[in-house]
Amino acid sequence: MRVFQHPARTTIGNAWLTNLDRLCQQVLTCDPNDFLNWDVILRTMVVGNAEFVRDELNYLKDLPDWKSRWEKALEESPVGNPTLYNDFPSSSGNLIHQAYHLAQFENKTGMDISHAKIVFEFGGGYGSMCRLVHGLNFKGRYVIFDLPPFSALQRFFLNMNGISSITSNAFFEKTSNGVVCVSELKQLEAILSDHANIGDAVFIANWSLSESPINLRHFILPIVKPFKAFLIAYQGRFDDTDNVGFFEEWISKMKDIKWHNWKIKHLPNQLYRDNYYLMGKKR
Repeated sequence: MRVFQHPARTTIGNAWLTNLDRLCQQVLTCDPNDFLNWDVILRTMVVGNAEFVRDELNYLKDLPDWKSRWEKALEESPVGNPTLYNDFPSSSGNLIHQAYHLAQFENKTGMDISHAKIVFEFGGGYGSMCRLVHGLNFKGRYVIFDLPPFSALQRFFLNMNGISSITSNAFFEKTSNGVVCVSELKQLEAILSDHANIGDAVFIANWSLSESPINLRHFILPIVKPFKAFLIAYQGRFDDTDNVGFFEEWISKMKDIKWHNWKIKHLPNQLYRDNYYLMGKKR
């Protein structure tokens, strides 16, 4: 099953088909060293100096391990020419925002992300979350599933930051660590058939699963059902889909997980209307 090799509107959706076309155009015509300022990236993956970032940074600074752990991990990479955050210029608003997601996850689940054996990120942006997790001393295997052009962008970003992505399934399966960027469901299914470590796996999907067509969600969710922990952020509605109802129905079938599902109140409505966190860990 090669859903993403030849993208179709039934498997991707109109909004991301438009983004995909624009990314391909900018790859061909723009400077890759400035990719974080391409309009498609700014529109879909970067929060910049948004006001809510200040609250998220203050939350992180109040953590007991801020100095020993988070401050160093928040040092931004120059790759892609990111816009640095005015009140904390060693980092960016985007990286702070992602760190806040992880800090909320660790607070709700009591799980240190670095202790996971496998992290599976559905929709990996340009690879920043993957880099951040590694910066927090993660030593396991990291899988990113995305559309082919975004997978290529992730490999570029990670390789430029000294995190090599593995292209061979066979090699990846023989290692206890490494990163693989996947665009085919058959390949993803093969990689995540590692039952030995699946009980210590974490699933991350920040505003990605909730923007995917229902048929794709129904393929992904059974794969991650045996996982240990979950970090999901989602819109209450996307196009015609009631995501609140969708995720409530899903978690009702996952009774072995202690779930936390709440509205993200500090995000402004004009930017993120009715957004939610869904996080949980096996009891």
